[in-house]
Amino acid sequence: MTTRTDRPGAAAEAQKDASQERQKRMIAEHFHRLAQAPETGAKCAYTFVPGNLTELLRTFDVLPVLPEINALQSGMRGKSRDYIALAEKLGHSEDVCTYVKCDVGMLESGNIGPTGERLPKPDLLLLSYTGCFTFLKWFEILAQKYDAPVTMLHVPYQGEGGSRTRCAATSSISSATR
Repeated sequence: MTTRTDRPGAAAEAQKDASQERQKRMIAEHFHRLAQAPETGAKCAYTFVPGNLTELLRTFDVLPVLPEINALQSGMRGKSRDYIALAEKLGHSEDVCTYVKCDVGMLESGNIGPTGERLPKPDLLLLSYTGCFTFLKWFEILAQKYDAPVTMLHVPYQGEGGSRTRCAATSSISSATR
């Protein structure tokens, strides 16, 4: 498929191969399942890319929502400026991560996801501290906005090649998503 733009100064054409088209279709199908979750009864958990928790969630038939990906997608679609401005108007400092402000602004604007469909309220906010400290604060905000439970899954960091930390999160996930 070829994508073309008539805007001056914009890239002329982008060639997409079959794998890019398939990825685009898979992402659109995932967002459609998310939009249908309130009607189908599917459970949803908001989580972050770091920590690789998507596979864990899918074993419990829970649909993942990745807020930082939503922020990136909003930026690619030219929507993040308005979302960030709204979050700042609501009191979030200019110093706060723009991922957070974009996500909060999107939520306050009706929580319309990157494909134009409404994202569901989370049944669970699943946090793993494998990213930055901002993730913790971000989910504190979302917990208040959605009135949703937060579960922290400590994913052991093996900087020295080993770890003594062990954690079982399956009971928290299964009880929060029943």
